[in-house]
Amino acid sequence: MSKYLKLNQKGMTLVEIILVFAIVGIMAGSAFLIIGHLRYADTEKAARAIDSALDKLQVETMSKSGSHYLYIYHLGNGCYMKVLSEDLTTFDSSKLDNSGKRLANNTVEIYMDSEDSAHKVDGTTFIKVTYTKALTFDSTNTNVSNIIVKGGPTYKIQLVTDTGKHFLNH
Repeated sequence: MSKYLKLNQKGMTLVEIILVFAIVGIMAGSAFLIIGHLRYADTEKAARAIDSALDKLQVETMSKSGSHYLYIYHLGNGCYMKVLSEDLTTFDSSKLDNSGKRLANNTVEIYMDSEDSAHKVDGTTFIKVTYTKALTFDSTNTNVSNIIVKGGPTYKIQLVTDTGKHFLNH
């Protein structure tokens, strides 16, 4: 009787264990691919949002009185942008807060590139862009010549001061 019980005991065979590991491996590989695509999408979305905001800022400057400034900044939970009518010279956390449009989470980095160097936008630095009424970039109040968005890929928004045009390059 004891011999019969031993033959009917169920358990996992080596083949079943290998199949389980293979399935888990395939699922993990798929997850990494999806995460890579999400990071790529976040970077592209942030660059396109900035490019679109520059178009809107240009129209707003043309149609409304006073000056309008586009600020791109970083907080602890990601990158944001906001249009204000105030000319900020230093980072003001009461104005540059999370009520702005969120561009991306912390997997995306934004750099401001002036003629001589590139600086990462962090909790103390910000990008400021404004137009003149002639629809050129106001070189005395705009602190960048290029906006660089890095994540999976890298996007560069080049600002042409004399014409007020901007170009999104991948």
